[in-house]
Amino acid sequence: MTLAADSPSPTALPQVDDLVIGVLGGTGEQGRGLALRLAQSGLRVILGSRDAARAQAAAAELSDAGGIEGADNAECARRSDVVIAAVPWDGHGELLSALRADLVGKIVVDCVNPLGFDKSGAYALTVTEGSAAQQAAAVLPESRVVGAFHHVSAVLLLDPAVESLDTDVLVLGDDREATDIVQALVQRIPGMRGIYAGRLRNCGQVEAMTANLISINRRYKAHSGLRVTDV
Repeated sequence: MTLAADSPSPTALPQVDDLVIGVLGGTGEQGRGLALRLAQSGLRVILGSRDAARAQAAAAELSDAGGIEGADNAECARRSDVVIAAVPWDGHGELLSALRADLVGKIVVDCVNPLGFDKSGAYALTVTEGSAAQQAAAVLPESRVVGAFHHVSAVLLLDPAVESLDTDVLVLGDDREATDIVQALVQRIPGMRGIYAGRLRNCGQVEAMTANLISINRRYKAHSGLRVTDV
């Protein structure tokens, strides 16, 4: 299966209909929500977990969407063309390092936000590599790492009453073909746009912005997202 595209313009993104999408952390809310929406768009999705039985149970709960199955993380990585890392920050680097061989040549979409919480709320953690996405690139030198899906509400993704999600997704990476493919995947979900937002080195402030959105959500009892104007 090829992921090639002929230098697509921002309005002519590549076709992704035949891609298999893996979701590491697929039993968590963010992972399940993204899996649900992508499966509803007609894509084949594999939920990954340390425990294959747990992943299979989560997939069964989403069975109405069709096209979702569960597997352990290694099988999920091996069988997928694009792999979304929706895992907790704690253990992020260790998990991806363990899957390095299975992720060779794959597009890895990192949506992890390194955050801490105290009595004053959420705050961004300092990451030695600069961001979670840059850490992923460091431990997966033979993969094509893209940062995306940082600011999408898991609550809205999983809510069957929400037919369209009013949000843009900032997509960052150093591989133009890979970022175009991820933008195309974003735009499979009704209401969402994938917006190219720079190189992977700029992912730190995008991940950190999640702390601001959490503060907005708490103040306004909302599930806020982002919209980019004049694009």
